[in-house]
Amino acid sequence: MRKSTYASIASICMLPALFWSQDSSAIPNWSRKYGTSCYTCHSGFPTRNSFGEAFKANGFRWPGGEDADHAKQEQVKLGADGWKNTFPDSPWPSDLPGYAPVAIFVTGNLVNYKDKVQKANGTQISPQLLNWNGPFDARILFGGTIGENVGFFGAIQGLAPTATNSQVSSNFRATWSFSPGVMLGVGNSFNFFSSGEDISTYSRVFPSTNGTGLEFTYVAGEKSGGVNIYAGVAGKGTNASQLSSDGTKIGSVTALNAGNSATAINNTSVPTHLDDIRYIRAEYKIGGAGVLSGAGGTLGNGYLGMDNHLGIGVGIVDTKPGYSTFLGEETVYGVDATGNYGSFTGGVAYSKGKVLRLSNYAVDAGYFVYPWLKAAVAYSNLGVVGVNQNNPTYTTTVTAWPKANISLAAAYKLFSKKNDPTKATTTGENNPNTFTLTAGLGF
Repeated sequence: MRKSTYASIASICMLPALFWSQDSSAIPNWSRKYGTSCYTCHSGFPTRNSFGEAFKANGFRWPGGEDADHAKQEQVKLGADGWKNTFPDSPWPSDLPGYAPVAIFVTGNLVNYKDKVQKANGTQISPQLLNWNGPFDARILFGGTIGENVGFFGAIQGLAPTATNSQVSSNFRATWSFSPGVMLGVGNSFNFFSSGEDISTYSRVFPSTNGTGLEFTYVAGEKSGGVNIYAGVAGKGTNASQLSSDGTKIGSVTALNAGNSATAINNTSVPTHLDDIRYIRAEYKIGGAGVLSGAGGTLGNGYLGMDNHLGIGVGIVDTKPGYSTFLGEETVYGVDATGNYGSFTGGVAYSKGKVLRLSNYAVDAGYFVYPWLKAAVAYSNLGVVGVNQNNPTYTTTVTAWPKANISLAAAYKLFSKKNDPTKATTTGENNPNTFTLTAGLGF
């Protein structure tokens, strides 16, 4: 049965399994370079705080032109500065990271549980499951800067210990900074949907892509607040990638995830073009630290670098007619609001498709009990393609970071649709509630 949602739960790689995304900008490499804690840029992974957002907007460099002043590991120079005067008769001078720009992240579910779902006649749709899901998966993360303008990061993930479990993939992004806040990025499996900002509510209500793309970024705002604008194009990828109703990407074969069966469409016969998908997003931040400087404004939870602010965003994603990457949808547009106050953080988002007319809602709320302990709840009411209905879910999570590079997260997901015993497949009903206990370690 053809089925999907227009949801993409996004985050940074430092919070495994719960909300894994393609954005690998939260990696231990930056801590090595600057000799500082991960909490300098993050309010508990995966969330970037105001300084982390400014770090990203400055091409993965310390804001304010102070990168060299704060770097504890100097870059290795490739050529003398005098080569600039003799170019093109000599190469333009460059440099390499003075540290190994590679990190390892190990992650996995300690506990997996899902309810049993069965038809009225007793036929099982989904059996009850409780297991230990080890050993863990490993990911190689990398990132750094080259010269005065280039920043890069990426990941090689899916390094499971056996060939049968291994689904190795690589993601890479490079950015060229024309000036602070003005950048052009190129790479695969990235866009604003996986930007890892304060709350990724908006990313759940938009479709995403795993294809290679180009993205232009403009960021302005020094003393307080400011604006972010993202615009880009991307290919749909080698195969059409769909999402199950819990936001998990599936490929071109039938896949089972948390009791949801779905079949993606194989698009290998359709050529991939750079502009298969086009998108633009604008965000306006009211109050808080400047989006480009990471300074100013009023801090709420100062230890976490959380600033009191309200952010308003609008976005639109459009795909070429005839492509089935979005299962018949061509245009999705939406609005959202996010914000912090003290130790509270939250957001709300809405989107609607132009062709299928499916409405999508998402709400997040979180509270830091301690700087290392966060409780959160999320509600999603996402359209299910092909059955003209929504699939409401509630997710409760408790995440602990006993060390800055170690995470332990418990998540319970409840599907509010009642079971329909007359249906053997998932159409918004018959979804097993799930519980996971996930651990992660980065070094």
